[in-house]
Amino acid sequence: MSDQFPTPLTDLRRRAPVARKLISAMFSELVGAVELVYDFYREWNGCWKVRVSFSGAANGRLEFTLLDTPGGGMLAMPRPLPERWRTSTGIGATDGSRWTLDKSGNLAPFVPVG
Repeated sequence: MSDQFPTPLTDLRRRAPVARKLISAMFSELVGAVELVYDFYREWNGCWKVRVSFSGAANGRLEFTLLDTPGGGMLAMPRPLPERWRTSTGIGATDGSRWTLDKSGNLAPFVPVG
């Protein structure tokens, strides 16, 4: 069952540009035009994360956990996940899948309502 869900990205070699493009596309879709500053770092467990400061249509900072999807794509899951994104849009991965967090905070496939 665990192979049906994204797993932590532990090898960032040559994949940072993919993460930047994915996060930029997410902000364009969900917030609008913003300027982004990326700070990649590795967690104690080996998982890659990135802090993103943004300014423009919205201002602030979000932290993303980078994950490999079962379909071979990359997912950048914001933490904390804004409620509107969790319930209305989900977060898109590079393989076309969309993900969200359930009420317990576990990753789940995003299923649009209606």
